[in-house]
Amino acid sequence: MNKKIVCLLLSLILLLSQTGCWSYRGLNEITIIAGIGIDLDPKTKDYLVSCEIIDLTSTGKESGTKAKLVESRGKTVMDAVRNAKKRLLNKLYWGNNEVLIFGNELAKSGDIGNVINWFLTDAECRETVCLVVSQEKTAKDLLSIYGLDNSVVAFEIKKIIADDENVVGTMENVQLFQAFSILNSPGRSLALPAFRDVKNDEDIVAESNGEAVFKGDKLVGYLPPEESKYYLFAVDEIHGGILTTSSTDEDQTDVSLEISKSKTKNSYSYENGQLKFTIKIETEVAVDEMKPGVDLLDEDTLEKIEQREQKMIEERTESVIKKVQTQYNSDIFGFGNMIYKSDVKLWQQLEPEWDKIFPTIQVKVESKVNIVNTSFLKHS
Repeated sequence: MNKKIVCLLLSLILLLSQTGCWSYRGLNEITIIAGIGIDLDPKTKDYLVSCEIIDLTSTGKESGTKAKLVESRGKTVMDAVRNAKKRLLNKLYWGNNEVLIFGNELAKSGDIGNVINWFLTDAECRETVCLVVSQEKTAKDLLSIYGLDNSVVAFEIKKIIADDENVVGTMENVQLFQAFSILNSPGRSLALPAFRDVKNDEDIVAESNGEAVFKGDKLVGYLPPEESKYYLFAVDEIHGGILTTSSTDEDQTDVSLEISKSKTKNSYSYENGQLKFTIKIETEVAVDEMKPGVDLLDEDTLEKIEQREQKMIEERTESVIKKVQTQYNSDIFGFGNMIYKSDVKLWQQLEPEWDKIFPTIQVKVESKVNIVNTSFLKHS
């Protein structure tokens, strides 16, 4: 009985000794990072780090959140990050970082894999950080402007990316852990959101501008927004956005269809040394805009609109795939990864020559568009 009491008392003492936050730091002891841009000096090959930090000295209830830019350089990512402390009172805090921006020079160098690895292994960094490629000269250029809706441009970029899939549908939200997985997946290449600076009224603001295409971890080109949409159809990443077409046989765009649901299923066959892929896309839309005089209660009219949109999705998706095959030779669609997952022996046979095989793949896109809402009611 005495032994049980002693053990219980010792347990209570041990529990009491474990209370409290051993690594607690107050706001006055940390410098909060909102976003970070990483560039590569083409001459010295140094990493150039630009951190957008929350300015706690000027942030207030009336003025809102303010930000500052802190720059540093180093021979490695870690070296550059630590060198920022030379200009700061407190250490950088990474737990609030929302965006990681790759400069154009860094993306073309084929070194983003190393950067991604460092951020994933660091104890404070989130693995859900959004990845972006700057189409400006440097990543710093994007972080140097002010946000249109939010003075912290990193927060604005993150929100634009998060909302795009349901509102616009022109870029894929790729987070840090997902990029690492793609870079290490057989038969699949990486595509990341691209951003640029544009003039809005009298201000310079950040704007999403389609997808950056990688081969391995090296940037090889871009897809503009109008093509990125159909890339997203091919990889089953369309969740919203607008499709436009004509209500008549004339070449006049006067119909807006809002995507409510879309599903893509891919399959392949391998016969006589030739790979053939079939992409089936089924999309549900609602009529959001139509010129006056079009009878939306007429089934023939609706069917013709559906057929025109189906044809457009098929042609444009096939066109984007052909462009990526011939110009970039980068399997961002994951065709090779599909083979790897379903038939390892076949993939082992094809993998050594995949760079030669991928541009020759025959791809057939089949689209089905269903108008499920016209905003009109039929009379009973």
